[in-house]
Amino acid sequence: MGFTLVTGAASDIGKAICKTLASSGHQLLLTDLKEDDLKSVIENLPQPGIHKYIPLDLSDVEEAGSCLQKYLSENQVFVSNAVFAAGIFSVKPLRTIDYNDLCKNFDIALFSIFRITQILISKKLNAGALQGIVMISSVSAVMGTKGYTIYSTVKAGMLGLMKSLAAELSPKVRVNAILPGGVKTKATQFLYDANNGIENPRYLLGEGFPEDIANAVDFLLSEKARWMTGQGIVVDGGLTC
Repeated sequence: MGFTLVTGAASDIGKAICKTLASSGHQLLLTDLKEDDLKSVIENLPQPGIHKYIPLDLSDVEEAGSCLQKYLSENQVFVSNAVFAAGIFSVKPLRTIDYNDLCKNFDIALFSIFRITQILISKKLNAGALQGIVMISSVSAVMGTKGYTIYSTVKAGMLGLMKSLAAELSPKVRVNAILPGGVKTKATQFLYDANNGIENPRYLLGEGFPEDIANAVDFLLSEKARWMTGQGIVVDGGLTC
């Protein structure tokens, strides 16, 4: 059995994904920016000794790709699944967005998926081991929200990429996406603070948690979802109902 690669593994949603997948028997290859954060995540997983990590700065797509290539080759590690959870929760009005903002957001959350997937479908580098991909998109990809211009555009691009890869990589690799609604994390806490903790009545099932997203990822990588590809699964507590 190959490893399951998780990008953005040290984020709140990334941690929940890692914990849930590890509990389901996945052997994980974690990546995020800081080595200490990755070590901390692994220490809190079931069977921490079987998991591996590699620090990658996805804002430099080519360098991150080169580092991953080198790691796979030197350690004879093969990746059977990939979960792309890296990204920036960027909320700012259009007038304040500059080109550097755009580049960083697209590199980390979208363009890195292109590069890493190219590596993982390489028979030379990954021996044809790849079987499943899940991308963490957002309901913001399909609904407009003031101030979410960059975030929504990146997440919508992710859905287009998911659809195309599902067609191109079939039948060997299944490619799907999760579209979460608002989940309370360190990255989104400022929104809850601004609303003084008042619950949004549009969430019919109440507040969501990182574990809700992780459970959906676990399902999509399981045999229970063996006949699903090219799908964006909405997990939003009824927000878009």
